[in-house]
Amino acid sequence: MRKRLFLLSLLSVLTFGMKAADYDYLVFTLTDGTTQSIAATGTSISYSDGTLTATNGTSTVTIPLTSIAKMAFSDDPGTTSIVSIDADALSMDTSAIVYDLQGRQVPKEQLHPGIYIVKTGTKAYKIAVR
Repeated sequence: MRKRLFLLSLLSVLTFGMKAADYDYLVFTLTDGTTQSIAATGTSISYSDGTLTATNGTSTVTIPLTSIAKMAFSDDPGTTSIVSIDADALSMDTSAIVYDLQGRQVPKEQLHPGIYIVKTGTKAYKIAVR
């Protein structure tokens, strides 16, 4: 029943003329509240054995259909997406302010491997320093 409802909602979105080209990302909201996203350009979606696979040539997202609560095109990859970045590349962005997960500001030169919140002039996102 859930699969049928999901496919019906997907078909209705396609029927009403939403174009993936108008958006940068295809974002999946999962039943546990997390999100996964993939760049929308060139993305193809397939279903097999209760699993959705979205691929765009460089990235692939595979999710059990029962785990998908919502799927939508967006200009934002999702508030919970994590961007992997080299700490040296981050130090080049003079406008970026880095916070640890406790909300404390961290000097960009002192980042250890882990998850951080980065705020720039127009965006905020999570990064994983490795």
